[in-house]
Order: sequence, then C-alpha cells, then structure tokens
Amino acid sequence: MKKGQISLDLMLTVIAAILLGNVFMTFTGELTLSERTTGIRAQQENIANDLLELINQAKVFDETDSNYSINYKVPFIFDSDKRGGQDCNITLNRSTTPFIRISHYSTDLNEVAVQKDINFNFTATTSLNYFCGMTIDLNKEILGETT
Repeated sequence: MKKGQISLDLMLTVIAAILLGNVFMTFTGELTLSERTTGIRAQQENIANDLLELINQAKVFDETDSNYSINYKVPFIFDSDKRGGQDCNITLNRSTTPFIRISHYSTDLNEVAVQKDINFNFTATTSLNYFCGMTIDLNKEILGETT
C-alpha cells in the first residue's frame, strides 16, 4: 500500500462521514417539523370538535330556550419550538355547506389547518372570524335560527 493510497482512503472516509452526518441532521430536522405539525393539528382538531359540540348543544337550546348563551374561550395553540401560546385563525363559514376552519401560520411550518363540516343550517350566510384567546358567544345572533 502506498502513502498516497492511505490519504485517499482517509479523505473518502471523512467525506462519507460528513455526508452521513448531513443526512442524519436533515432527517432529524424533518422529523421534528413533522412532530410539531402533528401536535398543532391535534390541538386544532380538539378546538374544532369542541366548537362542533357547542353548536350541537346550541341547537338543543335554540329549540327549548329563547334566551340562551354558550361561551367558549378558544385556547391558544402551543408549538413545541415557540414560547407561550401561539395565535390561530378560526373561520365559521355559514354558507350552504357550513364548516369550521382553524389555521395556524408559522414562517418555518407555513400553514397548518384543520377543517370540519358542520351539520347545521344557518340562516345567516356570512362567515365569522375569530382568533385564539377570544371568547365566542354562541347565541341566537351568531348561530341564527335553525332551519
């Protein structure tokens, strides 16, 4: 074996180690982003499910009590990479195919959103927008009469 051969083998080993390290770091970074996205999406699902349940309860109250009020304070989204609660946008679409859409935007995650259909016929068709931290009062003015 020649002296030049050992240097070439050592150089190839170092290059392979650096490439392997970069691949591992990239994989770890992608895994972390995936975990963050999954955690945020799970929180959005919980908020959407809470709102759907409250809308269904409001349907029952609407039929039995003309002077009801159901309040829901929307929790903040927690991102494992950020400090404190993060903001989100909530759209209550009251069109002919109503839905709730909850979205969170971050520069490194782009937009993470969840959308759930609502089985409720609203009389008003305009969309309503809310943010995390707000208290939503699901009363007759917001939900309208059931049809």
